[in-house]
Amino acid sequence: MIWAGLIESLVFPLVFGFVLVIYLDVLGYSPVLFGLLAFVMEITHVVVLIGSGYLADRFGRKRIMLIGSIFGTLGMLLLAFLESVPVFLLASFLLGASSGFWGPAFTAMLAEKTSEKRRGYLFSLNSIISHLGSGLITLIAGFIPLFFISEFRYESGEAYRMIYLIALLLKLVALFIIIRLKADKHSIESRDHIPIKKHWKVLLKFGLPHAFTGLGAGIIVPWFALYFKLRFSLEVDVIGMIFAILAFVMAVLTIFLPRMAEKRGTVLISTAFHVSSVIAMIAMPFTPWLAIVVFLFVFRAAMMNIPSPIMTSFQMSKVPEEIRATSISTTSLSWMVPHAAGMLIGGFLWAMDDTLTLPFYIAFVFYVISIVMYAVFFIRVDDKEHAPLSFLPRQLRRH
Repeated sequence: MIWAGLIESLVFPLVFGFVLVIYLDVLGYSPVLFGLLAFVMEITHVVVLIGSGYLADRFGRKRIMLIGSIFGTLGMLLLAFLESVPVFLLASFLLGASSGFWGPAFTAMLAEKTSEKRRGYLFSLNSIISHLGSGLITLIAGFIPLFFISEFRYESGEAYRMIYLIALLLKLVALFIIIRLKADKHSIESRDHIPIKKHWKVLLKFGLPHAFTGLGAGIIVPWFALYFKLRFSLEVDVIGMIFAILAFVMAVLTIFLPRMAEKRGTVLISTAFHVSSVIAMIAMPFTPWLAIVVFLFVFRAAMMNIPSPIMTSFQMSKVPEEIRATSISTTSLSWMVPHAAGMLIGGFLWAMDDTLTLPFYIAFVFYVISIVMYAVFFIRVDDKEHAPLSFLPRQLRRH
């Protein structure tokens, strides 16, 4: 499961990470096109999410993961060999469908593989490995276009397409791994009754904070690569190094998250990290020095993202096994719809705002609302009572 997740995590930075927005800029397109492509991808993701969690719970998580991987492979095939606005739109559609099928099924299937007390560690281990892989591929991706331009005299557009050819090969490897995964632990017949209506209130409580986070993230996060390019005139290889550093920092810090959550509680730790994140974000426009802005960017992203595995584990502990994929689908849906709208709005904001500051203020407001909601909803049911655990084998632990 972790190998499959790693391969999938390698692909995202090559698609809707920093690469695509720079690629479109090299081709001469407006930031509005990137916002449109991201909007199409996420709307498709949303439509698929409406039913993918239920389908995974009802018919098997492995089957739905396989469907998602096939869609993603087709999307990469288009990006690797063709270059036009209709192709970009179709690829965005396929990649959005891929994510919609993959995410809920993968999370629910991973949750089956361990006990409740160790689930936070498994999710964190998966996150650590994914961050390391993402950092490595991001670092390499920044140099791939320059390599093909200097060594093979490729045009800029052709050089960037080589990145998507590599992503296509990775998707084929992921497809092979998924085929070899063992089937779901529970039989399909045991999922005939899925009690979704009984738990709608807890699903709503998890979904609302995700909605405001998604809106703020859509306005600010996809545009950081362009922000560094426009404000500091950084080249793609340097931007890639910055994003790679971020991934490695998140991998290292995630190691400590499960133990911190057990000691202080998932909700308290997550809230503290998120508050630190938005403070760093709002400080970026006021900082004139590149080195400090890079530090704030890495700190902001790390503090916002590394609590994700323990928050997902916390969510899995609050819903029954029969609706775990549905639960992930619901919260993902709550995040993706506002995020898609945020990216569409962000495209216009970044195109019209020469000062490059307004998106920061708007995103700040939505992030704060999300943080307050999550704390209010769940601080009374925090999970700090769990006993300490360790990644180490039992014989190597200190007693």
